[in-house]
Amino acid sequence: MTTTAGNLRRDELALIRALDMLELSRNGWLSEIDAFADRRRLEKRKHRRSPLALEMRYLHGWRWPGPEGHRVMFREVGILWAQHGPLPFPDVPTSERDNLVELNATLANCVSTYLRNDGTADSEHRATLLRCLRKLCGHLRHLGYPALFHDAFVYHRRLLKMTELLVNDAFPFTAETQDKG
Repeated sequence: MTTTAGNLRRDELALIRALDMLELSRNGWLSEIDAFADRRRLEKRKHRRSPLALEMRYLHGWRWPGPEGHRVMFREVGILWAQHGPLPFPDVPTSERDNLVELNATLANCVSTYLRNDGTADSEHRATLLRCLRKLCGHLRHLGYPALFHDAFVYHRRLLKMTELLVNDAFPFTAETQDKG
């Protein structure tokens, strides 16, 4: 098993590197959570009781915090895209087929651009990706219920994970992006 830390089955030092990466990530995540708590305290003093949806998505979505975050997320998007690309489009409810086909094409363009540009995306992709995330979550609720569409749910769940990784890597939530929402 080759990871960003090395081959964990053949290289003993790879396990130590992996543990160091996890510790760096955990420390990064703890710093982000502390900063979030500080911001929330200030916002509550100003009577802003609800956190931004964008920040909540970033804190709880698919991502890898810390200094290795970009490299890990870029690699994971590449792996998921390689798995996703050759799969045929699954059977979906007829009422949702056109919307899902369009959503898949839009996200395929965004993911391909991100991978082609070494993990960067332009600001035009930001609004598109966030809109696609909302739509994809709505469709997943419908696909998750009937067992008949299990393959479609798995297919689109992988697409959701890729999209969240891409958004959280290319457009991380920071104090500067808070105002841009």
